[in-house]
Amino acid sequence: MSDPDIIYLNHAGTSWPSPESVALAASAVMHLSPASWPDLFEQSRRTVAEFFHVDPLRLLLTPSCTAALNVAIMDHMWKPGDQIITSHYEHHAVHRNLVKLQEHAVDVKTLPSGGDELIDLDVLESELKSNDVRLLAITAACNVTGRLLPIADAIDLAHRFGTLVLIDGAQIAGWWDMDVHTLGADLFTFAGHKGLQSPWGIGGLIVAPHVTMNCPQAACERADSEADSHCALMPGYCDVGSVNYGALAGLAAGCRWLSDPERQNRLEHARGLAREFRDAIRRLPRVVIHDDVAMEQKMPTVAMTVRGTSSVEIAKGLRQKGLIVSGGFQCPPQAHNALGTDKAGVIRISFGPLNAADDVAGALEAMATVIR
Repeated sequence: MSDPDIIYLNHAGTSWPSPESVALAASAVMHLSPASWPDLFEQSRRTVAEFFHVDPLRLLLTPSCTAALNVAIMDHMWKPGDQIITSHYEHHAVHRNLVKLQEHAVDVKTLPSGGDELIDLDVLESELKSNDVRLLAITAACNVTGRLLPIADAIDLAHRFGTLVLIDGAQIAGWWDMDVHTLGADLFTFAGHKGLQSPWGIGGLIVAPHVTMNCPQAACERADSEADSHCALMPGYCDVGSVNYGALAGLAAGCRWLSDPERQNRLEHARGLAREFRDAIRRLPRVVIHDDVAMEQKMPTVAMTVRGTSSVEIAKGLRQKGLIVSGGFQCPPQAHNALGTDKAGVIRISFGPLNAADDVAGALEAMATVIR
């Protein structure tokens, strides 16, 4: 259900309100007979896999994108001296794992920005040529500003040199029809509660068929003939925890809702609203817009600060006016360092597929009363 008294513009954090079909599917599971649970799981997993154009057996459903990233990064045979390349714009869920690997002498290099891109592709190519890089781990879009990284070019470069690529797709999944294998990602993670319109408590890891992982097996996974086998080639549910069936049913319903031809232009629609908002907000005093590039180069997100005023306090003031946005820090500390917003964070305004022109007008009215 929606709330007519608020304008919700924090879709980069969590989508809201849920489509009616998603809410109904998720709540119905609470009354579902256990005899139906296996069919629910298989049918829902197949729906999600079809949405991403992948084999259901290569899709691991997880409690979150964070859980998926933990497995995607850590379940490899890492050795001292192995090399990983990443960016300054990673979510903490990526960064914390890389810090842990550095404690075990894995070499982690962070790409600088270059030209008009958030990562310097020339530096990436040089690193790939000069070193035996095992993994390129990058986000598809900056969590703070919505700015897209050149992942297609980065994947192509990495594969030329035999390097695996992990794409954190939390910010882009659900926004367009995505064939993960055509994209070329060897490992791809997603969060259900953002662009995929599902409830909290569900995410996923897609592992390309050629990728072999190193996952300690649980006893329940071993047959007698495999008693001497200690690792699986693909992570399973014992590695990440039980599947939230209600959230899974909601995720499948969200995939069906997004696949409706009426919603094929959802990204363009939301970008249009974000562009209208951004162009108008520039007229307010002391406003600084970060990563102020063409809207086609980013998700439908506007990140801003107001000189001399706390981003957290502004977000609180907007909430009192009925406008829900994200204020402060959005989990990727390195991104804030790179953006120069590490002291006070940003006000992040992000639009969703169900927002309308009236939401832009209402948001601007609230902004004008809080930012003086």
